[in-house]
Amino acid sequence: MKNSEVAELLDRLGDLVEANGEDRFKVIAYHRAATSVRNLEEDVEMLWREGKLEEIKYVGSGIAKKIDEFLQTGKLGLKERLENEVPPGVPTLMKVQGVGPRTAYRLSHELGINTVDGLKEALEKGRLDGEFGPTVRESFLTGIRKLGMFEKRMLLPEAEGVFQALAAYFEALGIRIGMAGSLRRGKSTVGDLDILSTDGRVIDAVANCPGVAQVTERGPRRASVKLESGVQVDVRLFAEDEYGAALVYFTGSKDHNIELRSIAVAKGWKLNEYGLFAKSGKRMAGTTEEELYDKLGLKYVPPELRENKGEIRAARKGKLPNLVRLDDLKGDLQMHTTWSDGGAELDDMAKGAKAKGYDYIAVTDHSVSVRVANGLTEERFRRQWKEIDRLNDELSPFRVLKAVEVEIKTDGDVDFDRRFLDEFDVVGASLHQSFRQDGTRLTERAVRALSHPSVDFLCHPTNRLIGRREGNPIDLKKVILTARENGKMLEVDGQPERLDLDENWARRVMEEGVPVVIDSDAHSVDGLDNITYGVLVARRGWLRAKDVMNTRSLRALLNQVS
Repeated sequence: MKNSEVAELLDRLGDLVEANGEDRFKVIAYHRAATSVRNLEEDVEMLWREGKLEEIKYVGSGIAKKIDEFLQTGKLGLKERLENEVPPGVPTLMKVQGVGPRTAYRLSHELGINTVDGLKEALEKGRLDGEFGPTVRESFLTGIRKLGMFEKRMLLPEAEGVFQALAAYFEALGIRIGMAGSLRRGKSTVGDLDILSTDGRVIDAVANCPGVAQVTERGPRRASVKLESGVQVDVRLFAEDEYGAALVYFTGSKDHNIELRSIAVAKGWKLNEYGLFAKSGKRMAGTTEEELYDKLGLKYVPPELRENKGEIRAARKGKLPNLVRLDDLKGDLQMHTTWSDGGAELDDMAKGAKAKGYDYIAVTDHSVSVRVANGLTEERFRRQWKEIDRLNDELSPFRVLKAVEVEIKTDGDVDFDRRFLDEFDVVGASLHQSFRQDGTRLTERAVRALSHPSVDFLCHPTNRLIGRREGNPIDLKKVILTARENGKMLEVDGQPERLDLDENWARRVMEEGVPVVIDSDAHSVDGLDNITYGVLVARRGWLRAKDVMNTRSLRALLNQVS
């Protein structure tokens, strides 16, 4: 399937026309079409062969012609022309937080700065002191630092995809491998991949793996390779009685491992990646992780908690939480359909969710103010409700809740009056516009929304996009307090680019007694699987099933939001 290639092409066109200062509606059109193609269940190349490109939402005749040219020739004349007109570094400049299209255009066309390195040099040498204020200049430098860090890391699905491809390769050879590192801990971004095995063939196998561009290190017990994608993979070989200790060591985190070694040292023992040893050198544990933790006087610590944030103290006292699991969830309370900016029909989303074993879902298409996402008017929502009624008759006892992701407007009000909002089963509220307001104003808007009698939860509270946009500078402590005072909920959004709230704030929300909802924010049937990443965030935040509202029955949920 070439869906991702075509989507990337359209996003690139959107970036290029935006950087060239062209009409913003053209920019929106390209990005809308890119989202539709990316979320397609069908193969875009098959639709092209069948002459059905214009049946894709937001793909009109003009964009269809561009897709046609690309699929026929493998290139696009407009893209090449724009890349010649737009200095090559400008689209990358726009990835720097705080550098929007207008600023990128000004930097490139007026100030001759076309690359991230050029921007950094100009800032450090003071050449932009008269052009931008100190706060803006500092935000540029912060954005550059974070961009450099992120570009070396993968989002969770990408890292999982690389690992699964490697796992399939090794499995075909009959070689058992284990996942370690930050991927096993479920961190939001992953750098290198760490793989462990007890099979002596693993070193030669990874060196000869398809897709390996370079073998950077090779020895009897370790090999490091660089894949063609740029990902580094470290493979280590251990004996059977070392494997558990190695898994603990290479799963990490570093701070968690230091604390474990401190416990061992205090007992006069030695702990390393090969096992737990007495003074005499006799191995005491190491075959399994459980054996090692037990010998140290600790309950087994789930990988997601191994960050030295109180888990060792809790493990010593036998008070580790029984973490929420994916199969605890009875429903998903945020997703989108073709009624707004989703790529799948309402029927398909509902049937896909039912097939996952859910009892209920909430379809939360955007409200009218979010024009870029084809937000719904009151009249369109009422038409959607008729479809939902039909589906509920067809799929009973599975239930599709009538819901909305209502926009929190610039003045803090929300789309629609209370009379209409009270007709929904569930109302989530989101901040999508006026990001440049200061933290105080943004916080006021979030607080006002959570104080609205009809709003049930705040969606992706900081509205971050990992690696692309920092979260809004809202006062989350005040937001959490407001949610608690008003009996409202806060969301952990499982979309891998968001994972918002993050694990630290999710834990704070739980500790304050505010219910959490874990959602997929799916825009396609496949996107329903995003909820897996939301569960990982919740587990890293120490949440239990009882802390998550959508682990409860439909009746309990509706009692909460009524």
